[in-house]
Amino acid sequence: MKKNITLGLILAGVAVLSGCSASPESKEQDQLSAIVSKEENLTTPSRAAEINGVISSMEGNNIIVKNEVGKEILSEEEAAKKKAERQKMTQEERQALRAQEIANAKTEDVTLTVPVGITILKGTADGSGNSVKASYEDLKKGAYVSIWKQGGSIEVIKIKGL
Repeated sequence: MKKNITLGLILAGVAVLSGCSASPESKEQDQLSAIVSKEENLTTPSRAAEINGVISSMEGNNIIVKNEVGKEILSEEEAAKKKAERQKMTQEERQALRAQEIANAKTEDVTLTVPVGITILKGTADGSGNSVKASYEDLKKGAYVSIWKQGGSIEVIKIKGL
């Protein structure tokens, strides 16, 4: 009888103590995650990407991208106007317009070697425009990517769609 009471008290004490200590630890972990996310630069460079196109082939860490050439570069005002016009369209209309733009775009194959540890990002797909960290495994044949280069080497890759 004494063993049952003692065991019950010990179990109750453990349950109470574990319940009390879980909350502050999880709050600290959430704060640490937020700090790490802010310290990690999950943004792309402010300049336009040097390479934009669809991945046509992947072998090891070498990729071939069908880079769009002759693509017009819009000012911030023009880009905002174009974005506002597209937001008025239905999703199907936007997809059809994008498919038409891709079909009419002139491309040239660009072969790149993706270095280990390079920053690879992808959109959160929630409409916020935010990016999350991705990995090389997220790069797939047929994915539309933007690639920023600096001094002949890849700086950032952003996966924009499949």
